[in-house]
Amino acid sequence: MAAQTSPATNDTSKMVGRSVVLEYCITPAAGENTKPIDSDWKPAGAMRTKAFDFKPNTVTSEADDEGGFPETLVTNSEFSLSGEGEFRKKDKTTEIGINALVDLYVKAITARKQPRVWVRLNYGSIVVEGKLVITELSTEAPTNDLVTFSVGFGVGESSTLSITVK
Repeated sequence: MAAQTSPATNDTSKMVGRSVVLEYCITPAAGENTKPIDSDWKPAGAMRTKAFDFKPNTVTSEADDEGGFPETLVTNSEFSLSGEGEFRKKDKTTEIGINALVDLYVKAITARKQPRVWVRLNYGSIVVEGKLVITELSTEAPTNDLVTFSVGFGVGESSTLSITVK
């Protein structure tokens, strides 16, 4: 008789965007230089889109013994995370929304520090977690539509970045 697997561990169904969860932690309860625990994380607010992006840095080998086609080698990779959402006048107390990120960003820049925040993205079987730096914060307020924002993050401390596939 074949072993049965749990539906949760063998789920190959398609996903909708609302099942992708973006969370932030500004300061872990155990202290600024510690990794957040589950209770430290709060949802990112009224998000419409969430995305991550790998951008490989490459070099090209054009040695004359390779048959006429250059070879591309990846040396390392940039990683970024981004999202778009709907602006709220005030963030919900159960979330870390755009208002909190703007406050964190302005305070960090004014103090001549890096605008870092812990970020966790649950993207199906992929989980991204790390102390990232805010690389983009923008808003748009069209006359006859919702006010929206965009946020972007880059690797702030590479030793904290964890990308796992379950």
